[in-house]
Amino acid sequence: LMNAMEMRRKEKSFTQEALAKRIGVAPSTYSQYASGARLIPLEKSKLIAAALECSVEEIFLPAKFTIRDLRAKNLKTIEK
Repeated sequence: LMNAMEMRRKEKSFTQEALAKRIGVAPSTYSQYASGARLIPLEKSKLIAAALECSVEEIFLPAKFTIRDLRAKNLKTIEK
């Protein structure tokens, strides 16, 4: 299962090596971020989001919270 960060990276046509260079880490470090083997520091997550032209929440917020939030927004729209 590919995580949101990796899906977005591929959508933007970045290689792991190119994105690693852009955020100032070794390709092996980025690979560990992508696989979940290493935690991503907040500052690096902000740089990743900026490079991928999205918010930190879009790529790092767990899907279950995103789905719940979308359902809540849809219910509010329906209730209006």
